Amino acid sequence: MSYENEGNNEEEEEEEIRRPSIPPPKIEPPKIKPPPSPPPRREPEANTPSTQTPSATPPKPPSSMSAPSTPKTEEISPPPRMESPSSQSQSTPPPQPRPSAPSQSPQPSQPAGPSQSELDNLKSQLQQKVAKIQELQEQNNNLNNLLIERDSQIEQLKNKVNQLQSQTQDSENRINQLKEKNASLESKIPQLEGRIQQLEQENASLTQQISPLQSKIEELTQEINYKNKRIEELKEPKAVMPSSLAQGQTSQTSSSSGTSSSGAGLSGTSFTDTKRKVCPNCGATGAAIKEEEDKTKIISYIPKPTYAKKNVCTKCGFEF
Repeated sequence: MSYENEGNNEEEEEEEIRRPSIPPPKIEPPKIKPPPSPPPRREPEANTPSTQTPSATPPKPPSSMSAPSTPKTEEISPPPRMESPSSQSQSTPPPQPRPSAPSQSPQPSQPAGPSQSELDNLKSQLQQKVAKIQELQEQNNNLNNLLIERDSQIEQLKNKVNQLQSQTQDSENRINQLKEKNASLESKIPQLEGRIQQLEQENASLTQQISPLQSKIEELTQEINYKNKRIEELKEPKAVMPSSLAQGQTSQTSSSSGTSSSGAGLSGTSFTDTKRKVCPNCGATGAAIKEEEDKTKIISYIPKPTYAKKNVCTKCGFEF
């Protein structure tokens, strides 16, 4: 009987050794921010000890390697005990193996759920987060619109910069052309200065030649005037001209005496005739009729020009 008990104990020890330990399943907490004062987490309950009878010998330590599953091992009965022929006559029937109790794996303890107040707090926090997300989305949309507007402004400014750069390039090209033209004109300045000096010298020489020519021109002008006056004298009728001119050019003394006598005669006649002269236009007589020299009719040039006389009415201005 002791051998059978020992065999049963060994079988139970082998079953205990072969039984793998199944860890409790891990339940991930929800991905929601916990409230400020979360409830204490309950630890899983310890595995319930098996209800097997303790063995006389201490159990062997379990192996470090654990199988992923718990296959059920078959019970191996110990080999039959060989008895002597003397004891066969008194042998008893072989002992039946005692059925072992089925091993029960420890059930994992279910964690306690959050309370209603915690759920309400989490819901309120979730609503706040959703509202915050919506607000941030609106801000993001506004910022995107602003970014698009800024991009368009940047594009416009880039176009304006390109336009100004093209204008600057055109201005620089124009400046270069003007510089080249200025350089060509500056190269012509010495030639023009030499030409100016040459013209100034010619002008000075011509100015020196002008003075004698001007004197000659004055002489010729006087001669022309004299000849013109002489021509006008010759064109006048002989009755108007004095006898000295009709007879020819006499000496200066005789002509001067003749002119003085003729002038006296004329003055006398003009003095006596003014009372009897009548204006044919308005009929004025007496002091209204004045006698003046007719500059268009020259009587003599020697010794000085002598002009014919004419009557002028002071009332109507008629000359006769």
